[in-house]
Amino acid sequence: VSTQSTWGLIIGKMRIFVLLALIGYIFAKFPDGFKFGAATAAFQVEGAWLEDDKSPSVWDNLAHLQNFTADGKAPDIAADSYHLYDEDIKLMKDAGIKHYRFSIAWPRIVPRGRVDTPVNMKAVEHYKKMIQALIDAKITPYVTLYHWDMPAILAIQGYGLVDKYFVKDFLYFADTCFKHFGDQVKHWFTFNEPWVMAVLNTFKKRDESTKPYLMAHNTLLAHAETVNLYRKKYKEAQNGVIGIVLNSDFAFPKDPKNEQNVAAAQRVLDFMLGWFADPIWLGDYPAIMKERLGKRLPEFTPEQKELLKGSSDFFALNHYTSYLYEDGNFTAQEDYWSDVNGTRSMKPEWNTTDMDWPIAPEGLYELLVYIKKKYLSDPKIPLYISENGMANKEEKAEDALIDGPRINYLQRYLASVEKAITEGGVNVMGYFVWSLLDNFEWWSGFSKRFGMTRIEYGDVPKRIKKASLDWYKSFIEANSQLVLTNTIYSYYQE
Repeated sequence: VSTQSTWGLIIGKMRIFVLLALIGYIFAKFPDGFKFGAATAAFQVEGAWLEDDKSPSVWDNLAHLQNFTADGKAPDIAADSYHLYDEDIKLMKDAGIKHYRFSIAWPRIVPRGRVDTPVNMKAVEHYKKMIQALIDAKITPYVTLYHWDMPAILAIQGYGLVDKYFVKDFLYFADTCFKHFGDQVKHWFTFNEPWVMAVLNTFKKRDESTKPYLMAHNTLLAHAETVNLYRKKYKEAQNGVIGIVLNSDFAFPKDPKNEQNVAAAQRVLDFMLGWFADPIWLGDYPAIMKERLGKRLPEFTPEQKELLKGSSDFFALNHYTSYLYEDGNFTAQEDYWSDVNGTRSMKPEWNTTDMDWPIAPEGLYELLVYIKKKYLSDPKIPLYISENGMANKEEKAEDALIDGPRINYLQRYLASVEKAITEGGVNVMGYFVWSLLDNFEWWSGFSKRFGMTRIEYGDVPKRIKKASLDWYKSFIEANSQLVLTNTIYSYYQE
């Protein structure tokens, strides 16, 4: 694309009107050692879905069902990062990204899924080479063990998240990873977003009031046992850290002066973040969940509580959006949503992403301060934003040359992180953009683009840098820049 046509696109296809509030200037300075990174997940970018003795995952089976995804496509190739990881590493190195969060595919490492079944050494060697390539490029690996791609055979045989055997099966996979990769990897995440795993699932009607809570319970137990295994067997020699990635929106009361609205917003936070954070940091489920669910909420034994409490060396948070909440209109408690009983809305001035999620960076600030006050009594415990980003609508490749909404989003959310550090006293020590690459966005297929790099999908996917990747490079290089925290951006597509 020529310089002339590029300017034509910028002027003709998108006009950016910027109104600067005079009080909105701050100089964003992040602490020394702050980790600016990017993130992906194996199933969403790797492709090579049956290569080198990999078995299908549960999501492989789902994605190949007719009309299951929004665009009817499956990630058999995706971004082909299984073969093209060198290109991904070059993108990060050129952009100054020195921290990379990715996941290791369970169906590659242990194709049959079960404890004591054969380990696939082809997959082990692949990941060892990839991790070493990262290290050689001076990029620190952050590994997620489970990012939703359970071996399908476990679900087919009935051994899944709701099964008592799940903990042992997952421990075997985790132990295998610690054994083979622990000399290279010093940052581990057990599970990614257990709330999504438990809630955004397809249950039979008769199971909707119980299975989400059983899934979450088993996941928490598997997490605690995995952390215990690592600390007892590997930590002294490998000197790594381990934790879990939790996701949460922030819930504002629709009317802060309305007690019912305030209670509804708190209930949403307890049922979303507290469901997992309370057992890990405080030792048990939130009181409101016990009160509303009764016997439907599984109980921890005293030994399990002891194992769970303190089972994370850091607080890792995925955050994308916030909402306003008031009481819902459910009259019976029949599933998770009626148990929460909240109705959400948004402020009229909030814009939305291509996922229709409100853009409300002030929610991230409030959530970080909330986490600090409720969970992080030790101020030395680090907090990481393990995912944050947006899906931006791109009709064609040329749109990636502009990428204004994503730059605006990242700029504003990073300003909220900086504010939480300097004004809220939160020990945030890292921020990972979701995502380095456009990827397979689960139920949405390839119809949503979260990447700072555009993927032109095909037999050999092509990578095209977006303007946001260049912007992020500049931000990292400076480690301080003028951030317009009270800036209003209006985007008009013609």
